[in-house]
Amino acid sequence: MIFNDKKTLPCWRKEFPQPAIKNRFFHIDLKGPKIPVHILSSLLEQIARWGINGVVVEYEHRLPYLPLPQQFPAYDRYKKSEIESLLEKAESLGIEWIPLVQTFGHVEYLSRIKGTEDLFENKNYPSQLCPSKENVKEYIRNLIDYICELHPKSRYIHVGQDETHQLGFCPQCSKRMKKFRDRMNLYFDHVMFVWDEVFKHNRIPMSWGDMFAGYGRLDLVEKVDKRVILLPWDYTSVDKTSKSVVYKGFRPSKKQFYNKYTEPEPLLTFVKSGQFFEDLDEEDIKKIGVGENEYPLGCGQIRIMARTGRPVWGTCAVYISADMQLHANYIRGFLNPVQMCDVITSLGGDGIIGTLWARGHSFAPINAPWTLSLYNIAQFAAGSWTGKRSPEDLKKIADEISYEIDMPKSFDKEWCLDDILWTVSAPCSSSGLYSKIETLDNILEILKKQDISGCFGEGLNLTLEAENIQNNLRYILEEARWWYSTRKEMPQVMKQDMRKRIQRFNSDIKRLKIPTEKYYLKWVGDKKSFNLWWENLFSLDIRIAKEVVQLLK
Repeated sequence: MIFNDKKTLPCWRKEFPQPAIKNRFFHIDLKGPKIPVHILSSLLEQIARWGINGVVVEYEHRLPYLPLPQQFPAYDRYKKSEIESLLEKAESLGIEWIPLVQTFGHVEYLSRIKGTEDLFENKNYPSQLCPSKENVKEYIRNLIDYICELHPKSRYIHVGQDETHQLGFCPQCSKRMKKFRDRMNLYFDHVMFVWDEVFKHNRIPMSWGDMFAGYGRLDLVEKVDKRVILLPWDYTSVDKTSKSVVYKGFRPSKKQFYNKYTEPEPLLTFVKSGQFFEDLDEEDIKKIGVGENEYPLGCGQIRIMARTGRPVWGTCAVYISADMQLHANYIRGFLNPVQMCDVITSLGGDGIIGTLWARGHSFAPINAPWTLSLYNIAQFAAGSWTGKRSPEDLKKIADEISYEIDMPKSFDKEWCLDDILWTVSAPCSSSGLYSKIETLDNILEILKKQDISGCFGEGLNLTLEAENIQNNLRYILEEARWWYSTRKEMPQVMKQDMRKRIQRFNSDIKRLKIPTEKYYLKWVGDKKSFNLWWENLFSLDIRIAKEVVQLLK
């Protein structure tokens, strides 16, 4: 088991016998670590207990087989028997298993196999399949045939289709785009082909909805078969209103700039004139809605899609690649899912998916260990079951969430787990990294007093210690900036101290790697993924720190 066995259901399932949202799905991304099969099985048990009734499994290169002449190494793939055992486990727990295979964008991983060059829209950056080539269509037909054969009881087949921004790059697509007069019409032609292939197997296609909303093509949405589940997503809304909307492009609100002469909250991108939220047509603004504070209502894409008369689904994120390298962002990754749950409930929606991204794409670094997001997963599960998101509702279940992930209810007699996790996720204060280092030192001392262990607790201790080493290395760079122009006047003893600290931190990294790797291989994934993640945490910082100290001579 991931956590200690619990004898009764969590409080949110006892207090609310019926869930607020019918379909409460959780996304498992396998393009990062190859999660051990027995851990995946235990994770299914855990999320079923919390009230999740479906998993969207993004396989990428982990499938037992791809319909291509060459295959990934056996150690990178799950065996067919392993997939079958997980499918049986999910069914026994009342969890729907939805396979996700990319059929348009986010196919960088295929470039690692010889003989795939002709599949891509742009060979120089192979992130997207070409929608005009017959061999691509044949590959997709065979892929969907295989996925349906491997998952005989899966009602839904998720086919990806998000962020396909290289439309019309190759000569064939360029010609077709002129005929279609619009890149989104080229996009629509391909996704319709893919959906039809899924329908041939009597399955229901799922597809991300960002391309339709991002380009503002609700006219195309009206042509989509009502059986297709379009999944708009929003990973940043954390309150009833938001500072931005992704509709007809990225559109921050001008309102954020109006409150002059007071300490500003973090500002979003300042776009060119005509590209703000307020510059949308009045009808578009009405579709999204405006709150009492004059900001657009949160989860704008979901609100827009709800106006089309289609079944309302939404996608939030417990972890995204823009979060922290070592652990989840416990503020955004908590508030975004519960806010989305609130919106879906208020709109009478059919379903919600909480995503947990293992990496941004196949060429990107590995994200933080998925186990460090279990707090956020539990919060998502509770929110999707109850539909509640007020501060009072969230405080009410704080102790229960701690109990569920085997963490103490209080720390140092006065702090709760929420206090600890929100503090480590908060931005640095005006005193910068020095303040963050001091804060993490104090939190680590509190955690060690509690003798915390287990899947979540042990990982939290290890990653906070790693984060503090990382912060200390980057603080040396800050010091070097202070002294660089006056380096000849810098006391020699300070230069020596900086070099000694680099040596000490380098030793700390080597010491910490041993227990962290052991933890990672037990709970998170394979050694190859660990090495990719670990190298990205420290190697560049160590090198830069050494070089900048050398420049102070």
